[in-house]
Amino acid sequence: MAQYPRNILLRKTLTAIGRLILPILAKVETSGLDILPKTGPAILAGNHENIVEVILMAVTSPAIVEFVGTGDVPIDPRFAWLANLYQFIPVKRGNVDRTAIYTALEVLKAGGVIGIFPQGGIWGADMKNGRTGVAVLSYLSGAPVYPIGFGGLRGALDKIVRFTRPRLTMRVGQPLQMSQKEKEKVVSKDDLEQFSSLVMKRIVELLPEKEQKLSRKDYENFDIEVFVRKNGDLTQAKLILDRQTRLGLGILFHYPVLLDTFKRNLGLPVECLQKVGVPIPSQEAAAAVTSILGYLERDNPGFFNYRFGVERGIDIRNALEILKLKTEECTEDHILIVPIYEYSENGNLIRLRGRDSLHPPV
Repeated sequence: MAQYPRNILLRKTLTAIGRLILPILAKVETSGLDILPKTGPAILAGNHENIVEVILMAVTSPAIVEFVGTGDVPIDPRFAWLANLYQFIPVKRGNVDRTAIYTALEVLKAGGVIGIFPQGGIWGADMKNGRTGVAVLSYLSGAPVYPIGFGGLRGALDKIVRFTRPRLTMRVGQPLQMSQKEKEKVVSKDDLEQFSSLVMKRIVELLPEKEQKLSRKDYENFDIEVFVRKNGDLTQAKLILDRQTRLGLGILFHYPVLLDTFKRNLGLPVECLQKVGVPIPSQEAAAAVTSILGYLERDNPGFFNYRFGVERGIDIRNALEILKLKTEECTEDHILIVPIYEYSENGNLIRLRGRDSLHPPV
């Protein structure tokens, strides 16, 4: 039986401190806080970009929130101390983690409030369909899901660190529940996916209008150019890569948080790959790619599959294999990596190249 709430005195102290210092660090506009439940069972579901929204959810909730968080990748060392102090329910993403599900259900059965981020990670801010974990918990416990839209998250953490007070929004919507019809039958995967998509749709509707538009792109495409520069020579040639390889590498380099995770959370030597558009020694690039492939093979084969789906996950992994071979062939050379991102907005095709293509800011 899971104890709820845990660490009551400590968590109340942390959230009280958070309420005091948050207005100093950021300008926060809230609405619908009166909708938040004082007791459970209840599930709070929000969009996820960094630790800021986790803190917002914790300090504004009238109940103590029991968070469900990553258990497959170590937490960023910058915030691990806070996460370990508060404690959360770790879930091995990309797998059916029954222990995490049962623990969360016990919390809900005990009248607790679960905090969850259906995107399943912070690799990109675009709203996805959402993982089915939120639907599974709601279906099995009967707990309502309270959608929460957090706005202004992009770059907010850096602004807080620089004491430039980012403008944030937090809007709470009316709770959602799976219909009685769904509860009376054996739930299907489609039912769970539809409910998860509905939760994400409601979250998007609670975002500022500009951020809603970014989640409704009609078209997007990822690409990349990799140039080889001979040692001591300013001339360069473009590597010939097939479309699937360019797609896989384009996705990987579009989201800086992925390489940040490999570097900060996992301690892999990938810093050279973060130097977009800058010549880097091919041997360093080969070593960095080899370290990623080693981690995928040894520790977490589903790292990309979970985040982007099986098909795209395979594309990224295969693309890394090809990049490894190509860089190993250019032992005395340097390479330049130039990501490309295209998307359509209001009928206009927008093409971003180089650093501008990296998870373009709101």
